[in-house]
Amino acid sequence: MDGVSDYSGGNKMRREGRVTAALASAAAICALSTPAASANSPAQHSVADVTGDVLDCGSAQYTITSGSIKAVFHEGTSASGNANFTGTITTQAIVARDAAGNLYSIRGTEWFGSTNNAQQDTFQATFTGQLQVVAKRSGRVDSVKVTQHITFVNGNVKEFDFGTCVAP
Repeated sequence: MDGVSDYSGGNKMRREGRVTAALASAAAICALSTPAASANSPAQHSVADVTGDVLDCGSAQYTITSGSIKAVFHEGTSASGNANFTGTITTQAIVARDAAGNLYSIRGTEWFGSTNNAQQDTFQATFTGQLQVVAKRSGRVDSVKVTQHITFVNGNVKEFDFGTCVAP
């Protein structure tokens, strides 16, 4: 099936594998560094300007000229030491320009979450990215459509990528 990768038992690395590596690293750090005091802590909210960032879509590059992302993160730890982490990133009025000077809007959301079972020493994480590059009067021209799942029980990683862009 096109767009599906199975990394169990192999060293296969595709462009989306960078997201898997980043997700695994970030989630592992969060799972290991989540203090017990953060259980039931409120979500953390932030907004970041993304002007100057580039969305890589292979044959097209979109340089962001204005806009921001809103991020919401939440982490927790149970009394038994199990940990969880989740984050949602949404686009906020993002405008981008291609090499020819055409303007586009970038709309969508990325979500990721992880859990760590302290008793079984297991870890799992999921990432979904759904971003659309939209041109005035012609609709979607490129997209990020990625779903990844990592389970550190047996080294199993599943990745599904049906988009035309690399997930940021």
